[in-house]
Amino acid sequence: MSDTTTPIEERGYANPELLVSTSWVTAHIDDPNVRIVDCNFPGEFEDGHIPGAAQPKNNWYKGADNKTFIAPPAEFEQMMSTLGISNDSTVIAYDSDSNHLAPRLFWALRYYGHENVKILDGGFAAWAAENRPIESGASSVAAGSYKATPHAELIALREDILGAIGSDDTLFWDVRTDEEWTGENARGTAQGGHLPGATHLEWKSLITEDGVPVFKSSDEIMSLLNGVGVTQDKNIVPY
Repeated sequence: MSDTTTPIEERGYANPELLVSTSWVTAHIDDPNVRIVDCNFPGEFEDGHIPGAAQPKNNWYKGADNKTFIAPPAEFEQMMSTLGISNDSTVIAYDSDSNHLAPRLFWALRYYGHENVKILDGGFAAWAAENRPIESGASSVAAGSYKATPHAELIALREDILGAIGSDDTLFWDVRTDEEWTGENARGTAQGGHLPGATHLEWKSLITEDGVPVFKSSDEIMSLLNGVGVTQDKNIVPY
């Protein structure tokens, strides 16, 4: 990471432990209880990845029979076990797309009750920029043993959304691109556009644009969120 990047612990986050630096990963890379997961697509993984990293076959973590929703418990358990993840594992997720894909694994694990999951700040770009060791080709890891415990309160279903439309307490935060927000790009859905009453701020707005893409400071992020009505007094439903 560049010398101008502010260290994670100095950015004012409420929970800085949810991010780790490249130095942290280097110090723990041989820890048998740490599982590093490359959340990129297969071709990118084989071209280069952090040594010892595992790669999911399904980096959307959707069900085989219903790709609209997260994989059901038994299927998710198999996915995680194949990645070498057990319930006591410390999971480090990273990607090569400005932290676009790694948070999917972060959220999926949190939904299924796994608290000890972190994101590599700056992702593979930070790792490569510092000339840290890189492996290429396929990899294999010893299987883990994972038990999923769903936390229904972390997900909003159709009936929840319909019931919250027009509510003063709930805010829908559309994190997609401008084109998806306006409906110009329907992304294969039956109807383009956005949820009634939603606010819009693309996820990329929270990531730095110069140099290695890391998360902006807490003050910067809060200013952006508050500017579009995403405030701490509301129940926020991002999509």
